Amino acid sequence: MFRQRKKIRNIRITKTNEEVIDGLVVLNRYHNSDHIVSVAFLSRAVMILLMFTFDAFISDYDTSSSLNQKTDAFCARVESVAAWDSVHVLGIAEVGDYEYEHSRAFYPALPFFLRFIHRGEVSTCALTCTALILNSLVSIITVANMEKLAFILLANPQSGRALDISFAKKCASFARTAALLYCFNPASIFHLAPGYTEAMFTFCATYGALLFARGTVYAFDESCNITWGYFMNKGASYVFFALAASFRSNGILLGIYPACEIVSLLLVVMRQRKFWSKLISLPAHIFGGICIALPTIMVQYAAYVNFCGTHSRYNNSNNKAIPRPWCSKFPPNVYTFIQSEYWDVGFLRSWRFSQIPNILIASPALLASVYCLMKYAFVRNKIVSPVGAIAGDILWLLSCLLCTTVTHIQISMRFLSTLATPYIYIARCGAEESERGKYIIASFIAAYGLVGIVLFSNFYPWT
Repeated sequence: MFRQRKKIRNIRITKTNEEVIDGLVVLNRYHNSDHIVSVAFLSRAVMILLMFTFDAFISDYDTSSSLNQKTDAFCARVESVAAWDSVHVLGIAEVGDYEYEHSRAFYPALPFFLRFIHRGEVSTCALTCTALILNSLVSIITVANMEKLAFILLANPQSGRALDISFAKKCASFARTAALLYCFNPASIFHLAPGYTEAMFTFCATYGALLFARGTVYAFDESCNITWGYFMNKGASYVFFALAASFRSNGILLGIYPACEIVSLLLVVMRQRKFWSKLISLPAHIFGGICIALPTIMVQYAAYVNFCGTHSRYNNSNNKAIPRPWCSKFPPNVYTFIQSEYWDVGFLRSWRFSQIPNILIASPALLASVYCLMKYAFVRNKIVSPVGAIAGDILWLLSCLLCTTVTHIQISMRFLSTLATPYIYIARCGAEESERGKYIIASFIAAYGLVGIVLFSNFYPWT
């Protein structure tokens, strides 16, 4: 909870007092809620325990997960939860390279980072343990970052602008709820499962969004000149966005943040022409956008060199390179080819009669997103949202469009679970519900998450 009595000194806060304080002072003295990290740690420990318990007592749907198990009982148990995408990612880490074309669908940051940690000869068992611990630790850190980010985006503290203490307390309560929602989100199993990138991506994207929001808070000094705090925070946020883009293909959408910043600066200058000096930061944002796109460009280039050049891995009987079909496309895109060729991913391919069960699985996440976006997006307390919030709104909207039109629709829950904005909006929405409404929301989240742990741990089809 927001520590008003301990952290905001010399301000008397009572139920009837409507004291105000400078927004920047509130932000500087804001700290995470008591025990939020402890709750995150215990929740991860319980989920891991449930994951291994269900795996031990329920027979696997797809028994092929046991083919590569070692005779060592511990390793056999650990490797048994490395299912679905984990097999590909951990395989890349174990070999230290991409062996097959379809493996290029998995971005290099996580497998190569795991490889870097171990180096030399490494076993699947060791990689699985490391990946499980890594995902658990970063998701705990993300809980704390999520609370801070939610508070900044909701309260929108600014230097020189008075912030009502009662409003700050309300925002702090929403921020705590948002952090807890991430802690127990319905797709939690994918933020823990070894070899899955959701945890690392969410950590990088959320911390990047936090730094971006902080940069907006510290943007201008009393003379309306851009501060070093603005440059440092914005620049660091672009670094973390670029890191996120190296874990998952949808990370390139984080380029929305520098794009929104550029548009915001141009609008300010157009409205108030005396602030031309603010355009000095434009090159930094353009460079930041390029950095965010760079991981995707590098992935495509590496694949092109391996499969389309003179050293292509596909050779005929005369040892001459045979380019792959996607090589002749413009632009050549290995990722979209793999998704279409190997996993039947394409525009509106999920909208078929046979996909009705998957559409039903995705419907809670998509319907909740539509409702919250229509009710809360782009507006905070009848004023224009801060730039970071607007960028988050657009990112959420585009992610929903991708889920409904391009990706396998059943991955909507875990795809959207990597974004910070949904947790903030659902926290606000839940606060407006009756006690019965809150109970229904909490019950659904718990049930969906538990079903996911049971099915995923036993190699049943799950999103």
